[in-house]
Amino acid sequence: MNIFSKRLQIVKDDTLLSVVRDIPFFGELTRREIREIVDVLQIQSFEPKEEVFTQGQPGLSMFIVTSGKVEIVQAEEDGSERVLSEADPGSFFGEMALLDDAARSATARAVEKTELAAFYRSDLLALAEEKSQLGVKIIMYLSQVVAERLRRTNRSLKEVRDELESVKVDSEEVDGA
Repeated sequence: MNIFSKRLQIVKDDTLLSVVRDIPFFGELTRREIREIVDVLQIQSFEPKEEVFTQGQPGLSMFIVTSGKVEIVQAEEDGSERVLSEADPGSFFGEMALLDDAARSATARAVEKTELAAFYRSDLLALAEEKSQLGVKIIMYLSQVVAERLRRTNRSLKEVRDELESVKVDSEEVDGA
């Protein structure tokens, strides 16, 4: 390895370190703990429209977007797709895979040339075994993120139910008039 490629690797590592530090459940970790996570991340590149994972596949890892953009889509019964969200640099998706290996509930697809840092469940488990305090911190922060997303989903479902109830009442009033 020549000096220029070594410098490039150091810059790339520092960039990844700062991206990881900004992820909510890594933000409270020490620099040394974040370095340990960065050391196990696997960088993967995707071309536009290339799938990162497919709905129904077992979840093996979460992904951090380091560059590019990913859309999260869900297949509808009629074969169409619904875009659930988009992930830009500094955001993450697929974090449920760190908790269990259940089937993916959606497909993740690169919108443009994209680079992702993959954090595999097996690496989290190995970290937790070697450094239990770090493993507990990550799992606690992860559970907070998942709980917040669940609360947000519950609020959205309540809004939809309330809206449907309102439409139903309005419809009954029209029918009864």
